[in-house]
Amino acid sequence: MKTISRASGLVAAALLAACGSSDGGGDSPGADGLPRDAYAVDDDACPAPRCFEFAVPLPEGVTVTDNRVRVIVPESYAVSGKRYPLLYLLHDAPGDYTSWTRRGRAMEYLKDLEVIAVMPDGGGGHAGWYSDWQDGSFQWETYHIGVVMPFVEQRLRGLGDGHRAIAGPSMGGYGSMIYSARHPGLFEAAASFSSPVDFLHLDRVSALYSFLGNPVAGTPDGPIWGDPLTNWARWQEQDPGTNVAGMAGMRILISSGNGLPGGPHGAVAPPYYLIEPLVLLQSMSLAQATQAAGVDTRTLFYGPGYHDWPCFLDGFEWALPQMMEKIAP
Repeated sequence: MKTISRASGLVAAALLAACGSSDGGGDSPGADGLPRDAYAVDDDACPAPRCFEFAVPLPEGVTVTDNRVRVIVPESYAVSGKRYPLLYLLHDAPGDYTSWTRRGRAMEYLKDLEVIAVMPDGGGGHAGWYSDWQDGSFQWETYHIGVVMPFVEQRLRGLGDGHRAIAGPSMGGYGSMIYSARHPGLFEAAASFSSPVDFLHLDRVSALYSFLGNPVAGTPDGPIWGDPLTNWARWQEQDPGTNVAGMAGMRILISSGNGLPGGPHGAVAPPYYLIEPLVLLQSMSLAQATQAAGVDTRTLFYGPGYHDWPCFLDGFEWALPQMMEKIAP
């Protein structure tokens, strides 16, 4: 599958045309202050006009489970006329496009920041792993990079190239890193919070236990990337730690706990602790690989903690100002 980066503008433009888009409307909000094609939602976690949604038309050949995208704009967006950096926030499994507003307190964290946040769906309860599936069922990477990004950015006053960051927890952090690796130059910064970002840190051994383990979270399986024993090249293509060369020039931020009890957020059920040591190993492996490649890499390995949003948000709070510094005009 070809990747789509900023050097592949003709591909993105073709997909945009297939979505039926014609002219930009981001500079001409309606009476309700929302950009063209946007709509308000009945959700206290997403109050209009700062938070709204788009339903992104799908071109032929692109299948996803939900084409809704939630967006947060700065307080002064409707009247400022300014253009802003863009922050793409990817969700975990089994989250959805509302996770960052419902559980991630995105409105609170972004309240005083001059940034546009874009939150697409990645499979909802049917984890998509930010990939075009091996069996052809779903095309999540094509959808996010080739459909969502051009559709949304044409309708919003984003600064575009040189001013994009991407971040997410768990599966969303994997998406942030693999999109950065596979689309060089598209993002300036990427952050992962307790994420499986190097499935191949123990070569085929870790690929196999990733393939066989944790089916509840939608661990990449046969339909997604194929069996790692017979589809090894595909697993290598989809592994951030194997493709760090694509992150050259970026700022990479990686956080994780160690799965031990303690920390500031109290106790939770055992499964939330059991996942964290595995993602810590992968997070440390990716950090070593990016550092060895000369990539600006920053880590927060904070010790006791578990695999859920309270701990994810500790990482987000640490990473957010460092991403903003990198993408600010």
